[in-house]
Amino acid sequence: MTEVRIYFEGDPSLRPGFQELFKGLGGAKVRLRLIGCGANVVADFVNGVKRNPNARNILLQDAEGPYSPAVAQETRRRINRHAGGQRIAEDQLHFMVPVMESWFLADRALLRNYYGPGFAENRLPANRQVEQILKDDVIDGLENSTRDTAKGKYHKTRHAPELLAGIDAGLVRAAAPTGARLFRLLEQLNGASHSE
Repeated sequence: MTEVRIYFEGDPSLRPGFQELFKGLGGAKVRLRLIGCGANVVADFVNGVKRNPNARNILLQDAEGPYSPAVAQETRRRINRHAGGQRIAEDQLHFMVPVMESWFLADRALLRNYYGPGFAENRLPANRQVEQILKDDVIDGLENSTRDTAKGKYHKTRHAPELLAGIDAGLVRAAAPTGARLFRLLEQLNGASHSE
């Protein structure tokens, strides 16, 4: 069995949500460990690679803007500064574009069901290609659409773990190409396949 360690940018409270989202992506060939790293995600990832050389180590972080090869290059430069020349394969770097919350916009039914009465879907950005929506518009849309609900305005550590756990990975795959890339890798490692 292969151990896959995903070092994700975000509060450790997001771990169960990511675990649930990723568990539907294949068989049982992989033991998945998720490590919440916050702002030190690159340093934590580099240390994890050094401590767990036999695991498949993956870095998952917000792109903070549109994805481009320059985003990956800058991340590799940051890794090299921490790792003293450590070689990181391309399939070890993955991004949520522009931020994790972008994935929630791909599954509007989830948002409607989770927030219930008072949820104002019309306040969400209209673009269904979620990676094209600016970070501030993603966050503003979530906060504005949820502020009149019983759960209150979107809050990352209170709401995101349950939203991640309930999200439809197929909808994320269709709306977020960089998310789809990570899902395909996890399926390949598990010996599963997904027809798109």
